[in-house]
Amino acid sequence: MSEARPDTPLVSIVIPVLEEEACIEELARRVRDALASADARCEILFVDDGSRDATAKRIAELRAADPAIKLIRFTRSFGHQAALAAGLHFACGDAVVTMDGDLQHPPECIPDLIEAWRAGADVVQTVREDVSARDAKQWTGRWFYRLIALLTSTPVASAGADFRLLDRRVVKAFDGLPEHHLFVRGLVPWLGFRETRLHYAPAARYAGRSKYDLPRMLRLALDGIFSFSVLPMRLIALLGLAITLLGVGYGVFWLVSYFLGRVEGSGWTSVVMLILIFGGGHLLALGVVSEYVGRIYEEVKRRPRYVIDRVEGVDWP
Repeated sequence: MSEARPDTPLVSIVIPVLEEEACIEELARRVRDALASADARCEILFVDDGSRDATAKRIAELRAADPAIKLIRFTRSFGHQAALAAGLHFACGDAVVTMDGDLQHPPECIPDLIEAWRAGADVVQTVREDVSARDAKQWTGRWFYRLIALLTSTPVASAGADFRLLDRRVVKAFDGLPEHHLFVRGLVPWLGFRETRLHYAPAARYAGRSKYDLPRMLRLALDGIFSFSVLPMRLIALLGLAITLLGVGYGVFWLVSYFLGRVEGSGWTSVVMLILIFGGGHLLALGVVSEYVGRIYEEVKRRPRYVIDRVEGVDWP
């Protein structure tokens, strides 16, 4: 059972940003307005993932007028998932809302998240309403979540995003997860807390361009697959078994045909075919296993997920 919610809770808004200087002022204004209508105290915690533009400067200017605005700045870009983890670690709220900094996650939905939390949900996960594949990014996203559903038993929300509310208990449990390769959309449901889902209509990007290019999307997809399932290794074992049976069957067929005088004793085509099948299967198996071994290598080094350059308004040694 969930604990009783405070009447006037402190809600932390964690916002990873990367070169979003044009969005910062409008984003902060709309977040403050949304929290005022929700009858909640707030802190707005920006996590600057190594921006090279004036993003950190804009946040510092807003903080001069509003001490509820806080900043964590990385020494370089460590990635969106690492920025989310840093924000969750330093957030002080009774509830923590994570959202993107481009205003595609409407701040006006925050009161609905808080209301669902007050009603007893530990996790309030948002789901995009426009699930139709209008472009390549949405189309690949839909198929990725279908693949995740097939490979793992973790209930990752299709058309979900990193726009959600987490109760303090959930944040504490998440902060105790030690892994380096983060897939927050899978880790939060893996924790098993009581969850409800709310639909929202995503807005157009307020300014700038998306920072999730194809390589970043691919890395996130691989982290999601290899962090939550060993099924790819089992599949290549089954593939190896199938190829072996195919080879044995082909050998028996060839021998029977040879002794019956139906084929000649030589044939480059069959040799090349077998080499390609076995060689390709071995490389595929090696590639999948290498992904798992590489992640083990990264984990055992125990390097931090991120390195902080400076903070403003946050308790940090």
